[in-house]
Amino acid sequence: MSDRKVMRVRDGLSSSGEGAGFKTAMNLTACQIQREKNIFREWEGGPFAHLTKVSIPHLAIGNGFKFAASGQSFDELMSAKVYCDALTGISGKQNEQDPIVADFVSSGWLEFTGKKGTSRVEPGQLCIRDTSAPWEFSCGPEARLHVVTIPRQSLLAHLRSGQALNTSFVADAGTPEVRFLLNFLEAIERSSEALDRSTPAQGMASDACAAVLARMLSGLPNDMTAFPNVTVEAAKSFIAKNIDTVDLAPPMIAQALGVSVRTLHRSFAETEDSVMALVRRRRLQEAHDDLLKTGSAVGVSEIAARWHFSDASHFIRQFKSSYGDSPAAYLRRFQQGELT
Repeated sequence: MSDRKVMRVRDGLSSSGEGAGFKTAMNLTACQIQREKNIFREWEGGPFAHLTKVSIPHLAIGNGFKFAASGQSFDELMSAKVYCDALTGISGKQNEQDPIVADFVSSGWLEFTGKKGTSRVEPGQLCIRDTSAPWEFSCGPEARLHVVTIPRQSLLAHLRSGQALNTSFVADAGTPEVRFLLNFLEAIERSSEALDRSTPAQGMASDACAAVLARMLSGLPNDMTAFPNVTVEAAKSFIAKNIDTVDLAPPMIAQALGVSVRTLHRSFAETEDSVMALVRRRRLQEAHDDLLKTGSAVGVSEIAARWHFSDASHFIRQFKSSYGDSPAAYLRRFQQGELT
């Protein structure tokens, strides 16, 4: 038997809006590939159900086959990180219910051929296509992808004309829209448990994703002022990943998200923190954790410098304001078991 692992982290998507996380993995030897008739039967009805006639290229069989995917699906939006060895097949079943699919390639390559021609997607590129029309596809070995599927009707609601879906769309990671989309998807991943508990939040996330993809296809500049909460979540995700960067500030964050600095500040206007207040609070938390982890082995000045406080005195004031004690006094209480 093949080494297959399919695990539902949370129960599947339902009409009530309940979310679902999933993980799936395959690890097949050359003998297993040759022996089994329907290797990909588990994909039928799952998050990759738009793929049909899937097969492993003959020249790649000798290397075996590995596949792994993990992600979230809710409100008919699916976002998954995928590892895949060489694969071919058809994407789309000539069905109006088939989704719009966006593939971001971080390593390896993808190639799609449809009625309007062939698109090759290299590392650092995103491809969007409508699978209501079938596409022949090839996936290169050891490909790493971020795959998003969204209902066709959700995207059409944001498009002036469905003609934008007639061809595949390829864009580089450096464009503002792609940067925003990738940070937004990271925010979805970080917020998956909270999204599971909120049907309105799931709808907002799905609608925002559809809006971003539609603007890419329409060639319109990105404008996320209608989705301030989504911008905030994407910003939080970027801040968390870059909290140790000395230049972390609104211009850098806005550029990474693909929005203007003004849009970024307006998005934070109704939250408890400004952009830089959030950065300072996250850095103070990192410094707090650093203090408890290193104890007295590292001085307060070194911790302050590591987390980009202007000087030790400023760090001590900020720490005392948030935790009620100076770093030294707080550490003593922690080591004496007075804090939990």
